[in-house]
Amino acid sequence: MKFYAIKTPEFCKVVTSWPECEKLTHGVKGALFKSFKTKEEADAWCSGISAPVKEGIRVYVDGSFSPGFPYAGWGFVVTDGEEVLAKACGITSFPAESRNIDGEVMASFQAMRWLATNNKIGIICHDYEGIARWAKGEWQAKSSIAKQYVSAIQPYLKNVQFEKVEAHTGVKFNEMVDGLAKEAIAVAKQKAGQS
Repeated sequence: MKFYAIKTPEFCKVVTSWPECEKLTHGVKGALFKSFKTKEEADAWCSGISAPVKEGIRVYVDGSFSPGFPYAGWGFVVTDGEEVLAKACGITSFPAESRNIDGEVMASFQAMRWLATNNKIGIICHDYEGIARWAKGEWQAKSSIAKQYVSAIQPYLKNVQFEKVEAHTGVKFNEMVDGLAKEAIAVAKQKAGQS
């Protein structure tokens, strides 16, 4: 069962069917809606509260790209519940061929390396679907960056699982890692004398 949280200028409501959600939002100016797996998450979104932080080791990854700068930014944050165990960010060592996707896959690769180096098993929390799809062989790696990613992560796959996180929905650590990837580009641009 899915729960559909709806926000309009007049009300905020959680419903349990798509037809009901569609009826309440179709043609309504300013209406926002999102599906959730639990009523608790839907209620939290309606209230403007961040989704509850899940227990266990999770590594949030993200990438970023800035037009006019050739490299992509990447970042990861390792968490155990509310505790941040580690974080890192940087830029790709090669010009980005697929804009922010290069940063996304570099973040995932770096996160997997961190887990292996620290003898940890964890969940890679990503907002770009290709992170898990390529790793699991569900998508064929056709681009150069996808092929490099699939090849590079093979030694690390036994220590990870994957979890899709919706981008820009108030998930605390996903927002944090998005900021790290952007910050990496800003710092690199400053060092290169760009604004």
